[in-house]
Amino acid sequence: MGKKFKEFLYNECAAKEKNSLILGILSIVLGLPSPIVGLILGIVGLVMANSSQKESGLDFKRERILSIVGIVVSVLSWIVDIALFYSLARI
Repeated sequence: MGKKFKEFLYNECAAKEKNSLILGILSIVLGLPSPIVGLILGIVGLVMANSSQKESGLDFKRERILSIVGIVVSVLSWIVDIALFYSLARI
C-alpha cells in the first residue's frame, strides 16, 4: 500500500471516530430536554461506532460507551416525563 492510501484510511477512520463521538455526546446532552432526539442520536452513534470498529479493527470503546449512556439517559428521561405527565394530569 502506498503512503497516500494509508493516510487516506487513517483520516477516514479518524473522521468516523469523531462523528460517532460527537453523536454520543449530543445524545447525552439532548437526552434530557428532548428524549426522542437523544435516543435517535444515541442509536445512530452506536451503529456508526460498531460499523467503524468492524471496518477498521480499531477500538471504538469510548464512542460506544457514550452512545449507550446517551440512550439510557434518554430512556430514563422519557420515563420520568411520562410519570410527571400522568401525576400532574390527576390534579
